[in-house]
Amino acid sequence: MTRPDAETKALMDSIFIDKALRARQRSISEKILDGPELFENCCVLMRSGIRFQFPDYTDEQVEKEMRRRLAIQRQIQEAGIYREAGVLDE
Repeated sequence: MTRPDAETKALMDSIFIDKALRARQRSISEKILDGPELFENCCVLMRSGIRFQFPDYTDEQVEKEMRRRLAIQRQIQEAGIYREAGVLDE
């Protein structure tokens, strides 16, 4: 993957900062309510990726594969294999 030029990098940084500032202004209850919607959006993306990887899969097979992948992720989290690194400030 190529690195973005300086102008593109500046635009990407500006968009990220804007999103972060808007997120910080939201109340904790709004952030908590965002959780299910964010999870559903991730599931939509995951299903799309599975369909791309396995174009012949039926809807039932896609759903089964998604649930299998989510189960693996849960096992990794419960095993404590990875730890949060924290937030990096520049």
